Amino acid sequence: MKTLSKSLACFLILCFTHPALAGSVKEYSADMVDVKSGKVVQKIAVTPDKVYSENIGPQGKREGMAIIRLDQKKMYVFMEETKSYMEMPFNKEQFSSSDLSMGAVQAKQEKVGTETVSGYQADKFKVTATIMGMSNTSFQWVAPEFAPMPIRTESGGLIREMRNIKTVRPDASLFDPPKGYKRDMQMEQMMKGVMGGAGKK
Repeated sequence: MKTLSKSLACFLILCFTHPALAGSVKEYSADMVDVKSGKVVQKIAVTPDKVYSENIGPQGKREGMAIIRLDQKKMYVFMEETKSYMEMPFNKEQFSSSDLSMGAVQAKQEKVGTETVSGYQADKFKVTATIMGMSNTSFQWVAPEFAPMPIRTESGGLIREMRNIKTVRPDASLFDPPKGYKRDMQMEQMMKGVMGGAGKK
């Protein structure tokens, strides 16, 4: 269940940030690195209609994956621990609305500066978000090339930064569900209920 939570958290963040894809770089891949330890904690790949995200554990092994297929209006979440996955409908308009993800999500954003991150000039924002009645303050650095995907985030003492950025088309195979995973229909139905039908067509 821990791995599932990590996968979903990563996945939902991408759901919020991906739909607009206003940045000038439309296709790229990158490592998300924990600045303090220098370890890769996430790998991402983005195209105009697809997103791939892979969570990396403390031992450097893959813990879970998430794939968004806007072209198919589907989303997939893979649990490495159980070698299982969920497949659900994906509607980007609903996923960017205030009704998304287990209750209303409210956020206030305030620009507080401009800094260079990984060689890119980025605007620094203070973000105060309320999710399911719980408030959290974080900072996000957004470079115009990758907006609205943050190039750096800081929250709760954790700092993550996008590095090893490759502004070329990612391998197409990343966006196809890998073989060897069994579909978990029970977990799928449970998550659809928890998310309040956010992915309904």
